[in-house]
Amino acid sequence: MLPNIAIYGSHNSSFAVEHNGKIVEVLELERFFNLKNIGYGAWRKPKSVQYTTELVLNYFKEKYGYTEYDNCLYQYCSEYLQYIPAKKYIETLHHVSHSAGCFYQSTFDEALVISFDGGGNDGFFKIFLANRKTGVSEIFNVDLDLGSSYMYLGHYFSDIKLEDDYVAPVVYAGKILGLQSYGESRKEWEPSFRKYYFTKNYELAASILSKEIGVEFNKSSRLTGKLEYDVAATLQKVFEDITFEYIDEFVTKYSDLPICLTGGCALNIVLNTKVRQKYNRTVFVGPNPNDCGLAIGMLANLIKPVTPIDVTYLGPEPLDKNILPRLIETYGAKKVSISELAKDIVDGKIIGIVQGRSEHGPRALGNRSIICNPLIKDMKDKLNSKVKHREWYRPFAPIVRLEDVSEYFEWNEESRWMSFCVDVKEQYRNIIPAVVHIDNTARVQTVTYNQNPMMYNLLTEFKNITGIGVLLNTSFNVDGKPILSTYTDALTVLGSTELDAVYMDNFYFIK
Repeated sequence: MLPNIAIYGSHNSSFAVEHNGKIVEVLELERFFNLKNIGYGAWRKPKSVQYTTELVLNYFKEKYGYTEYDNCLYQYCSEYLQYIPAKKYIETLHHVSHSAGCFYQSTFDEALVISFDGGGNDGFFKIFLANRKTGVSEIFNVDLDLGSSYMYLGHYFSDIKLEDDYVAPVVYAGKILGLQSYGESRKEWEPSFRKYYFTKNYELAASILSKEIGVEFNKSSRLTGKLEYDVAATLQKVFEDITFEYIDEFVTKYSDLPICLTGGCALNIVLNTKVRQKYNRTVFVGPNPNDCGLAIGMLANLIKPVTPIDVTYLGPEPLDKNILPRLIETYGAKKVSISELAKDIVDGKIIGIVQGRSEHGPRALGNRSIICNPLIKDMKDKLNSKVKHREWYRPFAPIVRLEDVSEYFEWNEESRWMSFCVDVKEQYRNIIPAVVHIDNTARVQTVTYNQNPMMYNLLTEFKNITGIGVLLNTSFNVDGKPILSTYTDALTVLGSTELDAVYMDNFYFIK
């Protein structure tokens, strides 16, 4: 039986392959090119799509022996299908793919799936019923683009780095989410913000909003201070209110079903957490709810796997893995124990981790991570300014063993992919300050030994030394680039920032 291939062609493009009922690998194109959010058939396309296709197909050929495919599933790349050797070409639907991808990663037999984002070829905001045997079926659709409206005002916040029109839509939303915690929603503004979300032309909507609330939106003179924070907080509050207005009827009607959240809006961890709290029901958000997960979703919808698929570490090994022996020799790298690594972290060293296959999705989960000591008060500021080179206010996530999560956080279940923000227990807020946001929450990541033995053991050793079983975990990338994909890039970051060391597949490279 031939393998199947799926290609998502707009921003956050990815290629994924499936064979004999198993999803084998997903290649996020941005990792291949080291260009954030790059597309394939649309949205900042590579200069040579044909050459890009040859590179990707050759990668799969050399690694797995694939030379021809049964089905080629696709979105936003129809004019380039001529380069894909497949028997059949099937155009797929955006939110169907999001929903199937999310649902088939869950453990549920049935679920209510809410898929919403900046839009695709079948709309913006949809609700589905999902069944493991029969797939997903649409039960609600509204022509409402919450995702793009949310991100658009990021153009006018001075604490967000101003980006071009290609990058802005896919990076502003997460930055706004961190910023809004510093402000308060102004009730007198909320009706105008509601109107803003329902006005389809973003520039017109912003213009009307500006006049109604008396706040100038100008890229040359961007908002600052409390005014900026309150605009962001009101934007978030009304985003939440509108979402609940649309989903409440269906969550109430299908009260026996767990909830899946997907689409780019499911990266809004504040909303995810409030859905979990409001309905007191199991909520599942996968590691790849944004468009990078659509290729996986297409394949999941095709094969309808009987058991949950785990795509957490289905990215590639380091793309230059063959040069590791030469790098070890050149840099004099040595093997170190997990205990020695933990001691360096206790002493304040900031360490990059590269091991095994990379994470799929926007969160770093221990295989392409930067790890450091959350007990050090100024660690957040140092990371933002001296290593990551990003905005001052952006928070960092704690990673903790699953059995320890309720010791430090108001949470007693798995949060494997940093999909929820939970309250840090009061007695620990001053102990682990580097991972506590301004609102006393943290985007917690839980881990078990089976999921990531190295990170689990590192947490264990750190707890043995300090008495605290929490580490700071952030993605191994700098200057707005994607999560890195090569040993070479890891050593470049080591040499050009205040990173102290890199631990690469058991070898320790020190600055």
